Order: sequence, then C-alpha cells, then structure tokens
Amino acid sequence: MSLMTKVGFLAGAAATTLTGAALAGTSADVSYENLQQRLDAAEAKITELSASQNADWMTEQRAEQVRGLVQDVLADADTRASLQGSGMTAGYDGGFVINSNDGNWSLKINGLLQNRWVLSHTKDDQNPAGGAGAGEKSHHGFETTRAALNFSGTVASDYHFNVRLNWSAYNGGNTPAPAEVEWAYGTVDMSDTMSLQMGKQKYDVMRGYMVNAEFQQAIERSLYTYYWATSSVTNGIKLNYAQDSLRANIMYSNGPTVAAWNGNGVVPQDVYSQNSGDWMLSGRIGWLASGTWSQFDEMTSPKNTESGMLFGFGWAVWDDNDAITGGNGDTQWLLSLDASMDFGGWNLFGSITIGDDSQNAFGAIPNDDGNQWGWMVQGGYYLTDDIELFGRFEWLDPRTALDNDNIEILTVGANWYLAGQNAKLSIDWGYNFDTTTTAAVGGGGYTNWLNSAQRNEWVLRTQLQLYF
Repeated sequence: MSLMTKVGFLAGAAATTLTGAALAGTSADVSYENLQQRLDAAEAKITELSASQNADWMTEQRAEQVRGLVQDVLADADTRASLQGSGMTAGYDGGFVINSNDGNWSLKINGLLQNRWVLSHTKDDQNPAGGAGAGEKSHHGFETTRAALNFSGTVASDYHFNVRLNWSAYNGGNTPAPAEVEWAYGTVDMSDTMSLQMGKQKYDVMRGYMVNAEFQQAIERSLYTYYWATSSVTNGIKLNYAQDSLRANIMYSNGPTVAAWNGNGVVPQDVYSQNSGDWMLSGRIGWLASGTWSQFDEMTSPKNTESGMLFGFGWAVWDDNDAITGGNGDTQWLLSLDASMDFGGWNLFGSITIGDDSQNAFGAIPNDDGNQWGWMVQGGYYLTDDIELFGRFEWLDPRTALDNDNIEILTVGANWYLAGQNAKLSIDWGYNFDTTTTAAVGGGGYTNWLNSAQRNEWVLRTQLQLYF
C-alpha cells in the first residue's frame, strides 16, 4: 500500500471521526479536548507512516548506490588486470609473466641467486691467489657463485627467444669477468614437431649439463661433466624434433671455444673472426619411456610426483682452428649415454662418456692412443617432503701426462627445500681419492676444486639458492 493511499485512508478516518463527533455533539456531550486528542493521534499516525515509507525509500536508494560502487570497483580491477584495455595479462607462472590476450606475445622474467660458503683442504700448501706467499692447506670464504637474470618469451606466435645474463667470478673460465651473456638464441617454429634454433646456446648433448644450474641435485655439476667439450655454450644453429616420447636435435656450431683476454681486456670467444673452433657437429636423441618431459627438467624427484624413465644418447665431432690456436690437432669426437629414473621421492641417474682427443689441451701423454672416458652415478632420497639426501660418484680418465691421473670423487650432501627450487639451502662434501683434480680436468671454478695435483683434496660447500 502506497504512502498516499495510507494517508488518504487516515485522513478519511480522521474526517469521519471528526464529523461523527460533530454530529454526535448534537445528541451527546463531546468536549473540545476530546476532539483535539483524536486529531493529534491521527496526525501522529500519519507522521509515523510517512517516516517509515521514507526509510524504505532511503534503504533502496542506498542499495542502488552500493551496487553501483561495487560495479565500478570490479570494472576498475578488470581494467587494471588487462593493462588499461590493451588485452594483456600479468602474473606469476614459473616466472613473472606478461602475456597478450591472444597468447601471441609474451615475456617471462626469471632470476637466480646462488651464494656459497666454501672450505677446501689439500695435503700441501696451495696459493690459488697467485701471490708471493707459500699459501696454506685450507681455504675458506664466501662467494656469489651466480647472479643471473633470464628473459624468455614469444614473438608473433611462432617465434621465441631466450636470453640469460649471468654475473659470476668464474665467467670466462677461472678468470673473473663482468656480467656476460650466458646464452642468447632465437627459435622459429617450423611445424608442430620441428623448430630451428640459432644463436649462443648449449650443445644439448649431455643431460648433466643440459639441466640448468638451478635444477641440479648437488650444489654444482660434476668435474666429469665439465671436462667434456659439450659441457659448454657456443654459437651455432640447431634443428630440434619433438614428439610425445622422442626428442632429437642436430647442431652445427663454432665448437668449444676458449675464452681469452685480448689487449683490450675483452673475451673474444664469440667473435666469428677470432673463433678458436673451426667447426663442430653434435646431436642427441632422448627417449621418454614413461613420465613427462617437464619432470626431467630437474635432476631430482620430489615426493608425490610422477614416476618416469628417460634414456639419452649424445655425440659430437669437431676440429680446432689450427691457424688460430697454433696447434696441429686431429678431428676429435665423443659419445655419451645416460639414463634417468624418477620414482616420486627418490631417483637415480647414470652417465658414461668416451672420447678421442689426441690434442688434449691439458697435455696429452706422448705417443698414447688411448681414449678419454669416464662415468658418473648419482641419486637422491627424500626423508620428508622438504629434506633430501643425495650422493654422487664420478670416475674419469682424462689421459693426461700426469702419472696417476684418474678422477675419483665421492660427493654426499643434503638439500632443504624451503620453498621448492625457489628457495633451497644445501650442503655437500666432496673427496677426491686420486691425484688429479682441476690440474688436468678444468671446470674447477664453479665446482670449487682447487687447481692442484694432490690426492685426498676435499671440499665442503654450503649454498643458499633463491630462484624466481
């Protein structure tokens, strides 16, 4: 019932009352005070109904205003999420990502920080700093091993890029250098299964090196892995083939270049005219027996994840540019086999490699026709969802001029996954049972082994890793 209707009824009732009272006054004694009281009561009732109706109207008006405000806020949030109407979205998905609405354009930003405290010990005094002093048996201290930024994404749907900038004290081998472009390559999608990749990139031959530093199980890759020429980055062109259970690549590149300082203090290994490798052909075939390809992007197998098996075969053939190096080396080659098994809480990995490097940059044994070869096994077991124990043993015969020149290193350690791979605290300890370490192998920088030729050297490493 509307307000006017209610007031009308009350006004009529009041008039009837007053009229009745007036008429009644002809037959009964009705006082003026009595009529005034009735009129006051009628007016009070009208005021009450009017106030109630106004309150209802104000409540509806307020609700409309609130609904309008909510719609404005949602519209503003939607506008911000779409970057002011440009059709782009932003968020975190394995990195900080900006995507166009149609998915044809994207940019992903990742960062990596690895800070270590290292203690090493040798049988005799060593002076890695190269000073005039005799050195000491134990060396310890802090270092920022890696500080990297990675930019990757999509250009116009069918084209992709991947660029990594890395600052490390070990850039350019063991020589401190400023931040460098660790890799920078573009990819063209040729079909659903084929792609072409060109630029500075990994060889993709040995899985131990293919897996990025942030996804390793131990604090660092093994010396066995770093020894082989394919444990490096070069400039070249690579053809990739990928199906559900099979992936393969073949690459033509400059080969394993050697970083060297020129008169201007520049590392020229990426300059085409100063390339120390004449040519190189390399490739790999990977067969996924079970599981998913993405789970093998890391060297571990967390609890409650899928089981899987991956088998790989890699090869490489290359020749140095003798006119640049001043050598007279023959064509070199290597073959590598590896197997990876994940069991959702524990894993195993093994690799064996054989090569023919008659020139051997570290000083080959005179008149020796033997091949360099080695193998490595490692595995990990999760005590809890966040605590993992791991172990690794590597053996390598680099065929150098040293008498007892095998590498025999045992490494044991633990990872505490504070937030998965994004925040990880690690500790490991490695012991070399034989004579040769980096004096005949190389790769000592990132691995923290000293450039010594002493048996029984050991290294204790701790590392805090932050990755986003």
